[in-house]
Amino acid sequence: MLGYWAMKALSWVLCHSPKFIRKIFARFLGSIAWAVTPAWRKTMAVENIKECLGVPEERAKEIAEASVRRFGRMLVEVLRFPKLTPENFRKSVNIEGAEYLEAAFKLDKGVIICTGHYGNWELLGASIALLGYPILSIARKQNNSAMDDFINEYRELTGQKITYNRGENSMLAINRIIKDKKMLGVLYDQDTGKKDGIDVLFFGKPSTAPTGAALLSRIHGAPMLPIFIHNEEDERFTIRIHPPLYTKKTTDRLQDLRKPTEELMLIAEHEIISDPSMWFWVHDRWKDGKKKYKGKKGEN
Repeated sequence: MLGYWAMKALSWVLCHSPKFIRKIFARFLGSIAWAVTPAWRKTMAVENIKECLGVPEERAKEIAEASVRRFGRMLVEVLRFPKLTPENFRKSVNIEGAEYLEAAFKLDKGVIICTGHYGNWELLGASIALLGYPILSIARKQNNSAMDDFINEYRELTGQKITYNRGENSMLAINRIIKDKKMLGVLYDQDTGKKDGIDVLFFGKPSTAPTGAALLSRIHGAPMLPIFIHNEEDERFTIRIHPPLYTKKTTDRLQDLRKPTEELMLIAEHEIISDPSMWFWVHDRWKDGKKKYKGKKGEN
């Protein structure tokens, strides 16, 4: 529990610190994050950026480093969740496409919020709750139970409810939230395996994409709303909401799931291209990075 109380103490300090101190600390944390990132992940990120975005190596290195350093700001923002209120939150956010969110919720079929590991995705879930919408966010259980308790406590401070991405109780909670006409937040940009996904192209590279959002839409008729959060200067951010997607229900279940899943992946591509440093490039998204780069000379 020492880690839990250490994070609580740090949170208190940051909640009572002036902006320039927060910025310095965020940069410090970002520097540490980059320093401890394994060399093979850095190399993998650079190579994937070059291949996906068609940029030269120096630019790819800049993007890779910035994509890790931004975690300093992300952590500071999460640790300041106790200071968030619907009033002060609205002063720091610009929302593009708010009409899509309002219209989707008014359909009274539930809404599936679809996003990726982009920008401060933790703040995105909090934002939906602070806007007054009932949302259940799907999260991965942390290996450290104290840290798991801490992050879930802070998520719920903003009004979110949390369930895990594995387990029978989780599936019951996920289906219940849609049946109750509320909102469900899912991360869809990572490879969850062929059991829960389908083969697609992501940045032109063979990949597997999760079909959970499309499946829930097919079962319940709920709209899927792709939403991404972008960091701006001076602790501000922009939330970009795309038009809704739906899963048709025909006799061809696989094709029903394929079309909206491919559309979601294409939207993720466009968002990443618009500001590539906001994405989580050091994650082994295509499941080949460790095999290609780990263990090579200088890449451990």
